[in-house]
Amino acid sequence: MFEAAGLPHAEPLEKVPNSRKALMLAELARERGVFDELHPRLFDAYWGRGRDIGDEQVLIEEGTAVGLDAAEIVDVLRDQRYLDGIEGQTRAAIGLGVNGVPAWVIDQRLLVPGAQPHEVFARVLEQAGHAALDGSS
Repeated sequence: MFEAAGLPHAEPLEKVPNSRKALMLAELARERGVFDELHPRLFDAYWGRGRDIGDEQVLIEEGTAVGLDAAEIVDVLRDQRYLDGIEGQTRAAIGLGVNGVPAWVIDQRLLVPGAQPHEVFARVLEQAGHAALDGSS
């Protein structure tokens, strides 16, 4: 599927990483205004380069690559200051019916589970009252 879609992919890791630390790093990035740069890096690190996004050193490397401070990253990963918020978001997603990843919640009311083709998202967005997608993105 990756090749058919023209997406980079690496061989799967022997173990599925625990993404909790990556989520905490993402919250730091959101707070510092670099989430849009970090988010695709984390996906590429795992899916495209086969890196363990549960590993602290990997997260430090990915975070500093977008301008985050290494010492602050270590502090965030160890003190878990964002953990309550992440767990609250997880509970809310489960309450909406999310039971796996990937999953998308559109307008906090419509759930799109699993990897879906572009057409599914176009229909869901139109159903939610959003302008039709043109298929170019």
